[in-house]
Amino acid sequence: MAQHELQYAASFKPKSVVIKSIGGDEKDIIDMVQTMHYFENINLPTREATLLVADSGENLIASLPIQGYEDITIKLEANDMDDDIEYTFKVFRVSDRSSSDRVQYYKLGLISKEALINETVRLPKLLTGKPDAIVKSLLSDNLKTEKEIKTDPALFQVKFHPGKKTPFSIIKGLLSKSVAQDAENKTTESSGGTTSDGQGGVADIDSGAYGKMSGSAGYFFYENYDGYHFNSIDRLNSLEKNPPVIELYQENEGLQNSARNKIIKIDFRQEIDMLTKLRMGTYSSVVCFYNYSTGAYEEYAYSLKDSFEEMSHLGSQSGMLKGQADLASKPTRIMSALIDHETWFDGTEVASPEKKDGGSNAAEFPDWQKSYVAQSISRLESLNNQEVKITIPLHPELKVGETVEIFIPNMIPSKDRSEESWDPEHSGVYLIAKVNHAYDFKNIKGNTHLTLIRDSYGRRDGDSKAETA
Repeated sequence: MAQHELQYAASFKPKSVVIKSIGGDEKDIIDMVQTMHYFENINLPTREATLLVADSGENLIASLPIQGYEDITIKLEANDMDDDIEYTFKVFRVSDRSSSDRVQYYKLGLISKEALINETVRLPKLLTGKPDAIVKSLLSDNLKTEKEIKTDPALFQVKFHPGKKTPFSIIKGLLSKSVAQDAENKTTESSGGTTSDGQGGVADIDSGAYGKMSGSAGYFFYENYDGYHFNSIDRLNSLEKNPPVIELYQENEGLQNSARNKIIKIDFRQEIDMLTKLRMGTYSSVVCFYNYSTGAYEEYAYSLKDSFEEMSHLGSQSGMLKGQADLASKPTRIMSALIDHETWFDGTEVASPEKKDGGSNAAEFPDWQKSYVAQSISRLESLNNQEVKITIPLHPELKVGETVEIFIPNMIPSKDRSEESWDPEHSGVYLIAKVNHAYDFKNIKGNTHLTLIRDSYGRRDGDSKAETA
């Protein structure tokens, strides 16, 4: 690529937009495309895009014709990239069609082929294996994807009837039940205290009245430009395993003559929402377990304070914030779950893996809910403690699941900035949760809009000043 051809920070060069009809006819409609918006979302299993088309004299909808499921391939040349950007989609929607002065305007909704095939596949057969292996099988065997599939190894064999759900629905159901292979989830039995505080309320988390659960759980499943990903939340939030791919600056200082790394606009969408998190049990919860095979009833408590250090964090915050910990001294959510060790066990030994039941780990598919019910809820809900949306010059190489480091000016008097020119709490490394690459084909420029999240404050090269418990 000739760098001088793309001299502006937001420049790109459209090369082709080829649509292929169901019958096999191809047409390059690059001169008809006005804008393109490309989307990725860490909470969604597919990529999408929208093309705004100005159709003058072609009447492409009728002449091609466009009837849905057509192939579209978009090729672009972008700054700082050796290879062309190439997007391949299927047309799944035509919307907002209008006409004026013999020109038709309409939007073509584009989506990954696998998303459409997913709606036609229903699985009645028994599924067995570790979650990451099941995900791979569903994508390759049932959705016939040829895209790259990257998964984090998971603990615990599972066995279940999918109930004629689609592959994407099955994978969604596995996300909160999956525990990373290197997790250190633990359970300890209660000391036998009463679960009442003597005043008509529930006992404190640390009263000894409950068994204790600790650790982390939960996965994300998403598609980005590189393919499909089934990643643990903790791996994505590890500075070691998922280091930032770019540094972005809100002001000119630190840009090193590269305007492409400047944050054009920044909007903190959420920073603190304690009421919602208390209600969700993010900070503390109690789960009431009933084992209908043995008749045993137990109550186990989970505290984010006790598990904070076992989790990966993008910020330098050393522990749970003190205000959160104070409010979470009592469980703020009570849940219930049925334990079932016996359904998939036909041996004569005790199926439970727990010593108190006389278990010998004979069962291949024991019920591990104590390792993930409260842990996955807390991990997922704590992740968006900070949510910020930024706009930068076009960076089509950025993808969801990656991390970026942002530098925000310290909003103190300029005379005091010599030692800390960047905000020590809100600057730092964030996880990319959403991407929108917006291309303007007529002005040959674009912007990238990123939604970034993280669960803790502070920059990686400094200590957070947040007061922790």
